[in-house]
This record gives sequence, C-alpha cells and structure tokens, in this order.
Amino acid sequence: MNLIYMGRMADLNVGNGKSVSVVGEVVTRWLEDDQKTIYSNIKLKGIPFTPFSPDEIEAVLSTDNALVILDELHAIVHKNHKIGESCKKHSVTGLCYRLSEFFRQVRKRGIDTFSTCQTFADAHYQYRSLMQRQIVCEKFRLEGTRLRKCDSDKCPEDHKHYIKQKLFQNFNFVKDLPMFDPSPYYEYYDSFEIVDGWVNYE
Repeated sequence: MNLIYMGRMADLNVGNGKSVSVVGEVVTRWLEDDQKTIYSNIKLKGIPFTPFSPDEIEAVLSTDNALVILDELHAIVHKNHKIGESCKKHSVTGLCYRLSEFFRQVRKRGIDTFSTCQTFADAHYQYRSLMQRQIVCEKFRLEGTRLRKCDSDKCPEDHKHYIKQKLFQNFNFVKDLPMFDPSPYYEYYDSFEIVDGWVNYE
C-alpha cells in the first residue's frame, strides 16, 4: 500500500509532524515484524535500514516484504516534471518512470511505502493517483489540559506535542485517526536533515 503524509493547503506545513508520523509508523511496523527490510531516503537511527538513493533504485524495485520511506516526495520529482522511460533529468535514466512503476507494484511485492509532501498538490499527479491513503497532519501542543494549534517549527523544549491525523481515501475524507504522540520517535531520525532531490544537475 502507498501512504502519503502531508499538511493542509494554506497551512503552516513545515514542522507539522509529517516525517515523524512516517518514522513512527515504520518503526512500529518493523518492531512487529523485524524481517521486513527498511529503505529510506532519510537517515534513521536505532534500527537497521538501507539508504534509498537513485543508485539503489533497482535493488528497491526488486525487493519484497519491505517498508519504504520517501520523505519530501515533491523534492524527489517535481510536480511539473514530465515523467518518461527515457528521461535523463535524473542521475539514473528514467528514474521518475521507474518510481511510478514501483508505486504500482507494491501490493504484489508485500511492500508499504510512506511518502511525505508539503501538500497533496505538491506531489506529481501520477504519484498522487497511486496513493491509496492520504493522511493530513496538524501539530498541536498541550497547554494544561487543552490542545492548541502549534505554529512553531523549532519549538521550545517545554512544548508537548500531539499530531492530529485525518485519513482520506480516493480523495474523500474517511475518519479522524487516533491522536499520535510523536515523542517516542524523535530519537530515530534528524528532523532537520536536508533531503536532496534526485535531479541530475550536471
């Protein structure tokens, strides 16, 4: 299954809990079944993973029983990019096309993918059409016994956060998911890591 985590349109999407939601879901699933291989384009800590870079595309495409993180999907392939088998805009010819084919075949291979994007509109159309679950994230902080929307990116240490997640399928709202506590999962990754795009600039 392909899942994409994103912020709301016209919202403060930076630091809204998208990446930590993905990391938390992947860590939880791996702890339940540590035979799964994890591929990730961000560095993970405390669990085994294989970096997912353009050079690793064929290994990932041929794997089974895996969890795959693609953070900042809009940076990997721009929404206005023309996807094609012979595309040479990336460091691997046709990488954009190979990635779209990968998204199409995850069910047959027992793979779940977890992508993030600033908003759904920022993802390429072909990729958006292949995301079976779209999860909108909003970051809240606890003040006393009340939750208030948190607009900070680099928050003070005393902020206790929770992430509200709304599940959409086929572009229709389905339900509110249980409130997600991100605090156990910050240690597994660096939330300020810069994600490189997969474009060949040479």
